[in-house]
Order: sequence, then C-alpha cells, then structure tokens
Amino acid sequence: MSILFTPMNIGDVRIKNRFIHSATYEVMALETGEVSDKLIRRYQNLAKGEVGLIIPGYMYVHPLGHSYRYQSGIHSDDMIPGLRKLVEAVHKEGSKIAFQLVHAGRQTTKAMIGQTPMGPSSRGRDPVNFVKPREMSVNDIREVIQAFCGAAERAVSAGADAIQLHPRMAT
Repeated sequence: MSILFTPMNIGDVRIKNRFIHSATYEVMALETGEVSDKLIRRYQNLAKGEVGLIIPGYMYVHPLGHSYRYQSGIHSDDMIPGLRKLVEAVHKEGSKIAFQLVHAGRQTTKAMIGQTPMGPSSRGRDPVNFVKPREMSVNDIREVIQAFCGAAERAVSAGADAIQLHPRMAT
C-alpha cells in the first residue's frame, strides 16, 4: 500500500492519511466573514473524498486585517457558531481541520478596511495592491497580537484540531 494512505501524526493530531488540502482563498464566506452553507458543503465534500487534513482559506483575526471580500473571519465571537458547524461537518466525515489565522497587514486596501493599511514599516509599496502602508505603532502591534490570541481561542472554541499562523505582516 502506498505511504499516502497510511496514517500520520502532525504534532498531537492524528491524520488518517497523508492527503492535505492546503489553505486557499475560496471566496465563499458571507460578506461579514461568517461561514456560509456553501463553504461548509465545499469542505464536507473534501472530507467525504478522504482528505485527511483540511486547512480552509486564511481567516482574518481583526477587521483591519481583512484582505478581500468574502474572506472567512475569526475576528469576533459571532463567528464561532458557523466555524463550529464547519468543524462538525468535516469531523463527521472523519477528517481533521486546521484554521489558518492571518492579519493582512499592508496587503489590503483602504476601500476594504476604511483606512490606510498598516505594516511593520511604511517602506515601499505592497506588491499585490500597490498600497503604501502606514507604520504600525506599539499599540497597533499589541492590538494585532491580542487579535491573534482571541482568534486562537475562538478556533479552540469551535473545535479546530490545529491552528496555523500565516506570516503576512512582512515589510
């Protein structure tokens, strides 16, 4: 039998096989960032197809870290019920799920978040949106750290098997 079909551990999480769906931007959340039924069906179908670990598209941890429309959010306790439904649907099919947490930093637009995006420095422009960010203050940095902590707590409350942090704040 191929090694692809054998179980493995990633940390303390036991995966039934070595098929992993990496995070993608699926454009399937509600505009508020809440999980939609369409998003749940997508990942439930992947789990039915025997994908061992599913990592849904990156979830923004703070309203100012929102990159694109219809991106999944984990920035508020209001997101937990939908996230929990997503986890339960994937678990029902025997797969594991890890949430990827992100803050867009400078890789967003003023139109998306209502103000100039921020980054660790104001040097250069974001190569995706061509935005020149404002430099983060110490308070901004603390707020983003707390947003990641809150998002991790929400992921645990929703029943996610693991959490992946996405380093998007680079200069």
